[in-house]
Amino acid sequence: MARKDLSSLSSLGNDDPTPAPEPKAGAAPSQPAPTPQPELQTSEQATPRAPRRAAPAKQPAATSGDRGEAGPAIKGVPVHLTEELNERLQAHMARTRRSHQTVLMDAIEATYSRLPDLVAEATLTDEQDAERTPLFDRTPTRPAPTATGQARFKHTVRMTDRNRKILDDITEQVGAPSRNFLITVAYEAYLPTIEKS
Repeated sequence: MARKDLSSLSSLGNDDPTPAPEPKAGAAPSQPAPTPQPELQTSEQATPRAPRRAAPAKQPAATSGDRGEAGPAIKGVPVHLTEELNERLQAHMARTRRSHQTVLMDAIEATYSRLPDLVAEATLTDEQDAERTPLFDRTPTRPAPTATGQARFKHTVRMTDRNRKILDDITEQVGAPSRNFLITVAYEAYLPTIEKS
């Protein structure tokens, strides 16, 4: 049996809407026109991705004395000590391995509840004052004791603005004539004495 030529049935320019017949078994298959496939969404297309947020810039560690500045404001607090008190300070710092700043804050905190009495005792000028019991709020406060002529050792202790202000507030609260006077009184009460042989 002779095979029929199927090419005549499906001519290219034919406007006939009749579909071309399926090829018989054993015949070479002709390429069917591709049918449009529904677009598959990948996982990236399935859900709209939210724009990535930039990681927040690291802010400098805020300190209590900052007031919005980039870092803690550090200022020097001058401390003038007598030779004897300076020796006690140096010995304490060497023994405890603490900085002068830490020792200063430790001394103020350790003597805080006694500071009004310690300052009052240190500002007494004569025996008559020693016998008098202070009852009234005296303004201005009593003057600081006059210099004894002893050599003084100057230290500069680095502190934040806030800690420096705390020192100034305590100086005013306890009626000390100056911040250095307050520190000296606290050191006298706090620092261990040195046994001299």
